Amino acid sequence: MQYQIRDHDRLASAPDSVPYRVLEDGKVYVDYGPVSMVIMADKDGRPLTDLCCQAFAVIEEALKELTSSLDLLRLYPGQIPLRILAGLPAQMLEAVLAVEEPTLTPMATVAGALADLVADWLFARGAQRVSVNNGGDVALRLAPGQKLNLGIMSSLAAGQVDLVVPIKAEDGIGGVATSGLGGRSFTRGIAQGVSVFSSRCILADALATHLANTTYVPSPRVLTTKAGVFDPQSDIRDLDVVAAVDRLTRREVRQALAQVEQEALRQKHKGNLLAMTARVQDQMIQINMPGSQVEQNPGQAGQAD
Repeated sequence: MQYQIRDHDRLASAPDSVPYRVLEDGKVYVDYGPVSMVIMADKDGRPLTDLCCQAFAVIEEALKELTSSLDLLRLYPGQIPLRILAGLPAQMLEAVLAVEEPTLTPMATVAGALADLVADWLFARGAQRVSVNNGGDVALRLAPGQKLNLGIMSSLAAGQVDLVVPIKAEDGIGGVATSGLGGRSFTRGIAQGVSVFSSRCILADALATHLANTTYVPSPRVLTTKAGVFDPQSDIRDLDVVAAVDRLTRREVRQALAQVEQEALRQKHKGNLLAMTARVQDQMIQINMPGSQVEQNPGQAGQAD
């Protein structure tokens, strides 16, 4: 997920601002600069509210680290000198390099990277079940024997959870990210939503952005424009992004889903992807999904051939 972090310095200097609040026991909401994060953690069924609050310091330090490398993180991977980055910025570069998509900048992983960092910190301090939701990209840490149910939006624009996925520690899933039309960041594809399950949220974030992009099909029903028209400071301002999509034909939907399925299987073979679900208009495909349950079926409006 690509979002801006340019407001960090202003917010960090506001001593009267309250960066987080307790929503309920073991559940804390952080609203700080570009970060909109819900942190949940427990141990032996006991909520770890204080520990969740303390995790704010991890976010604050991470934003400072990212700000110092921001100019490099906005470049395409091939433009970044080898071994110039360290720490969290280096992890972001490694994630996009693993995906092997040259137009994916490290900023495509920033939400997942921050979620992973907080989840690791909580888990290292004794939490047995951790969920860190950073704007829809979720880092999970589950001790052996632990499990949880995760809600997924197959359509970001609709904004409703319509899939519930049971996840166990043994599944090896450490991150889930969703990208598509109506999300917080630009997309170059036509999917309502592509949700990726990976071992780390930073990798799931990069993959979700990439796989959503692969759903693009040329069509008079798809309107594109340069990302820079919407945001002159975007790291992909020179690339076309999808601005609007009209009703697609069945053939176009099938083509889009075939493209994302092919690339998802390639990423699974490389070991990057554990599972995926993708939706283009009314049609969905799933790959290796844990026992998900559909809560609401997508609309069944007709399509032309």
